[in-house]
Amino acid sequence: MDKVPLKTILFLLLLPLLSLAQQGIVKGVLTTETDGLPLPGASIVIKGTSKGVQTDFDGNYSITCNVGDVLVVNYVGMAPREIKVTPAMFGVEQRLFVERILVKTIESDAYSKALKSVKKTSFNIPDIENSKHTFNDNGTYNQFQRIKAIAIKPENVNLTYFDPDIYFEVGVNSTLSFQFVKDNNLPELQNKFSQGATQNSELTFLGPETSNVFSYGPNLTILEFDGTNYSFDSNGQLVPLGDGNGKQVYAYNNTLFNTAINTSNNIYFNVETNKWIANIDYITKNSDDIFGRNRSKADDIMLSYKTTKHAEKKLNWNTFIKYGKRNNNQPNINGFTNNLLLNSWVTPTTFSNSQGSILADNTQRSFSPSNYNNPEWLLNNNRNYDANDLLVVSLQNDIEPFDEFKIKSHINFKTTENEQNFGLIANTIGFEDGYLSNKTIKKNTFNGTLVFDYEKQFGDIELKLNSVTNYSHDNLNYTFKESEGFGDFSFSNPAISTTIENQLHKNSVSLKQYLSLSYSKGLEVSFNTDSYLSSIQGNKWFLPTSRLTFELLDVLDIYDFRYITFFVSSASGINEMPLFYANQSHNSLTLSPLESLNYTSNIDLFANESIEFEEKQDYNFGTQIGFSVFNINWNFEANYFNSKTEGSVFPVLENNAFQLQNIADISNKGFEFELEASNYYNELNWNASINFFTNNTEVLKLYNSEERIAIAGFNSVSKNLIVDQPAGILVGSAYARDEQNNIIIDSNGYPMVDAQQQIIGDPTPDFTFGFYNSLEWNNFKFNFTLNYQKGGDVWNGTQNVLNYFGTSQQSADQRRITNYVFNGLTQQGNPNTTIVDFYNPENGIENNRFVRYGFEGVAEDAIEDASFFNLKTIQVSYDFGKDNDSFFRQFEIGFYANNLFTFTKYRGASPQSSLFDTNSGNNLNFFNTPLITEVGFKAQLKI
Repeated sequence: MDKVPLKTILFLLLLPLLSLAQQGIVKGVLTTETDGLPLPGASIVIKGTSKGVQTDFDGNYSITCNVGDVLVVNYVGMAPREIKVTPAMFGVEQRLFVERILVKTIESDAYSKALKSVKKTSFNIPDIENSKHTFNDNGTYNQFQRIKAIAIKPENVNLTYFDPDIYFEVGVNSTLSFQFVKDNNLPELQNKFSQGATQNSELTFLGPETSNVFSYGPNLTILEFDGTNYSFDSNGQLVPLGDGNGKQVYAYNNTLFNTAINTSNNIYFNVETNKWIANIDYITKNSDDIFGRNRSKADDIMLSYKTTKHAEKKLNWNTFIKYGKRNNNQPNINGFTNNLLLNSWVTPTTFSNSQGSILADNTQRSFSPSNYNNPEWLLNNNRNYDANDLLVVSLQNDIEPFDEFKIKSHINFKTTENEQNFGLIANTIGFEDGYLSNKTIKKNTFNGTLVFDYEKQFGDIELKLNSVTNYSHDNLNYTFKESEGFGDFSFSNPAISTTIENQLHKNSVSLKQYLSLSYSKGLEVSFNTDSYLSSIQGNKWFLPTSRLTFELLDVLDIYDFRYITFFVSSASGINEMPLFYANQSHNSLTLSPLESLNYTSNIDLFANESIEFEEKQDYNFGTQIGFSVFNINWNFEANYFNSKTEGSVFPVLENNAFQLQNIADISNKGFEFELEASNYYNELNWNASINFFTNNTEVLKLYNSEERIAIAGFNSVSKNLIVDQPAGILVGSAYARDEQNNIIIDSNGYPMVDAQQQIIGDPTPDFTFGFYNSLEWNNFKFNFTLNYQKGGDVWNGTQNVLNYFGTSQQSADQRRITNYVFNGLTQQGNPNTTIVDFYNPENGIENNRFVRYGFEGVAEDAIEDASFFNLKTIQVSYDFGKDNDSFFRQFEIGFYANNLFTFTKYRGASPQSSLFDTNSGNNLNFFNTPLITEVGFKAQLKI
């Protein structure tokens, strides 16, 4: 074969440095690979970071990540799986799979990394666990699994073994972390001006008893306390200098946030012989809320047992039972956290929330008792908690009638119960009569799977056949109780109570047939057909998938290249509707931001026979290249994707009620590039990766006659589906403009607001960039991850509201602006020349620059650049267990930090937040939970 010099193609490998990227939310359901059983409590972590989520009791997950991130899926009793995030994964439900394997083969990290760094064409190391060959006399793999440690030296490799026949493994993993909110991750608030407004053409302090809500009063430097008995302040009322007791007024600190302390402890015990493996694994987690008021707890225990593989024993068993219990005592049910932050941040700097939340007459003490709550009142007088219970029982076996043929069967049962409780006492603004709700969601799932596997080599051709038949029965019991009309400080004897119950069940069958033909000259062709039968959503009999892969190095040798692979694929699939629709983004769409104080997320939706499957068609083509330059192993991957989802399901408001409908066709296309580099030399191991990605969505069709479908937000600003626009385009109030896009100015000299809502922003970023670096030297480990996003729009409704109240630093700075002329045309078409003062006491508070546009202001003004730079994580650790004379196989102590440094275009931005913590509410910021920084210590012990 001809040799192609590396220099002739090296420039192609640098192309990813010029590529682009994006951030979004990946969500879906995690299940087992063959039987499709949802896996609750599994961890999904972004590789190289400590950022992650856990699946809920139905296997659902939602994680904010960047294109190019690698999601590491871990579940006790399952083999870990890594999935690289692609732009096509954003905005649609993803079904992830993991394969059951109860005890991980004992293998040193150094050994694994050494194998990965070996040039592919030099030699191949067989996978011992899955190999058909026998590696010891008794035909088991116990000899390999007995390896206690591997020490790689320049001259040799030293193996240390456990004693034969039986061995034990005991491990403890502990984490202590501290979470806090940094000041630059919060909106910038002013501390110079008192509560009050203009009165009789003068700036006047107007206290809580006046029902004034504004902080447009006098400067604190010209006020003092009068020392009188004043129920709203222990220091007395505020009066002009010289009229009081001489005590200088100062700004109160009303911060809600405290340092939260979190602990996590995991202990496991494994026992293995050459015939069976048993395991017990227990995890307990305790965490404070970020306000330092309530503590949450989670406990999981799992028992597992499996037989090992024997040449003489064709039948093997694998079983486990898991129980989990979680209690969150400060959940963001019904936007409680958003409500809390709103009431805190609009509180004037001259009012102290901490002096008490109850007046002598048992009414609420707040800066404006008839309009807004004291955050302490909310924290001390609620009945909020979120409790989850889980039980999973699983039994599987596999049999090998002969080497080429395997039969596997799985039987699983899972039961979950989620109880959500929310309560606020009477005299709470937004829930004046008191409110209590209890939502219970019980689910039972039975799942059975039968798998046939066949592999056969025919000369240069390898044939693989796979057939999977899965049956699932799901049962849902839903109860929602709602009560109103309570006495003071009581949740007893409500005046009104209602109960809603719903029971649903679903039977479904999936059939999967797979065929693969591999030719030794580098060509592999695979075909897959799926069929789905559902008692609710009907049937889809033929969903084909095909993939063609070509390995160039099997026919052409190129210096220093380990592999050059080209692939193209076409895949058809469906997204099945769960019995309970968990995305609550629609609940706020009928409210204005002003009405958010009485927001609840109780418009629950369920699967029904009118909803068809979402059908998805994916096309991909790309390349993967591995090569070596300067003694460094490089891996390059490029991929173009184009997908279309027909019949995307969203809640649609019709006749004043929300209904789930197949409402839109949405396309998703873009490029993804990644470049990885690694070097292993003696005791030094280095690995780094960079990625750039772009992604573009487009709404191709709406199934009704509406011009747009709102999917998240409020009735005055929302994310929408509009034909020929990106999915989730931002629509809201905007300034009136003429045909030449000139802003129209009213007779008072201020811009006019258009009577119709307009497109005001696109949440799609221009690109994102990620960089990961890892270094290991002897027993020392160090790694960090950087993320950068360029562009995209976010609606920062928080800032508009704070400007309206006068508690923002922006309002304090701009209230002094005078003789300003807005650029635009008058209603007569002439250039505007009217001079305005942003806050002239002689003109009244109603003519203030920000107050004149109302509580939420003009949505167009709140559009911010969503660009950010984030040191996502940094980790440092040292493993004392690697010392030759150590009793421990692992004794690793480490430090880590998440979100240690973040730069955004505006204060208070959190790249990971969403409105009311809903799945579709990203890029909508209305008193969202701020970005939380976490620092912690980890200890891992194994003997």
